[in-house]
Amino acid sequence: MTEPLLSVESLDVRYGTSQALFDVSLQVNTGSVTAVLGANGAGKSTLARTVSGLVPAAAGRVLFDGQRVSGRPAQKIRKLGLTYIPEGRGIFPGLSVIDNLRMAVGQEKRSERAGAIDRAITLFPVLGQRRQQRAGSLSGGEQQMLALARALAVPPRLIIADEMSLGLAPIVAESVFQSLSEAARGGITVVLIEQFVHRALALADSCVILTRGRVGWSGPAAEAGQEVLDRYLGEAEQATNSTAV
Repeated sequence: MTEPLLSVESLDVRYGTSQALFDVSLQVNTGSVTAVLGANGAGKSTLARTVSGLVPAAAGRVLFDGQRVSGRPAQKIRKLGLTYIPEGRGIFPGLSVIDNLRMAVGQEKRSERAGAIDRAITLFPVLGQRRQQRAGSLSGGEQQMLALARALAVPPRLIIADEMSLGLAPIVAESVFQSLSEAARGGITVVLIEQFVHRALALADSCVILTRGRVGWSGPAAEAGQEVLDRYLGEAEQATNSTAV
């Protein structure tokens, strides 16, 4: 068996005296899509932020492609090919669309930057039409497209997408899912933290459900049937589905 691209081992995370994650372990295989589900406050974003180096682990470790990355600065983890798109959109709202993209490719060779920006705009043609527009004035869906374009301009090895559909109309959220699906088909490994439970499961190969900071259930996404969702998500899952209609 090949080594997983991402391995989280017995992870504990604390914020001061409060513990947010308890002994969390999971593996993400290269080229797969993993859905991380859970009610609000279950620890999903804390997990994402810890894996990407933004929050320190109190115990346990994170391995990326066999290298220990827990304890490393977020910028160095990103250079290894792990990109985190945070809830609330990873863009610079005061800059134009094109300047956001220029910043995303700034670490590339000068001769390769224009091509990387062109690839990003090809994925989301509307961004080409808005290239001089201030990013903060884009619609919510366009801001999410820009966040994804920034992440995909220089294709990472793994994307952690944290609640990218949050606050979006279902039709706009669907375009975000389609873009993530295309990224996965292109060979990018995806960890998807998502409120639209059934849509996330339809895209995913495997699933992890967090419950109060612990792994309540994990397994193939196809086996996360309604009984599992009712047991571990309960009213939160029902509420999400009602808002998604």
